[in-house]
Amino acid sequence: MGLKIRIALMTCLVAAAAFAASEAYKSIIPAQTVIPEEVYAQFRAREDEAQFFLRPCDGYVAVYDGQREKVPVTVTEIEIGSLRSTDKALIQKGIPVTDQRELLSLLEDLGS
Repeated sequence: MGLKIRIALMTCLVAAAAFAASEAYKSIIPAQTVIPEEVYAQFRAREDEAQFFLRPCDGYVAVYDGQREKVPVTVTEIEIGSLRSTDKALIQKGIPVTDQRELLSLLEDLGS
């Protein structure tokens, strides 16, 4: 086999390996999930009656008294990085919670 053919074949193999590696990486690291506005609209409708809000704080899920509050009431041990991508996106936008029973239920769901 000639040297030029070997070089061309090796180039094709390297390109195929690089493509396969990039596709494998994409399958492991999912793209940033964006919550459609129609889905988040059901949460936004409850913002006026919400007693608490779940939002991120230093990489953890935190409970805030109000939507505009800067200091959380409590910071949970639930790491944002361990959540499903949809839950991460919802926490980033802020989840309104109407009462303490719903708060405990959501925290239990996020923690499991």
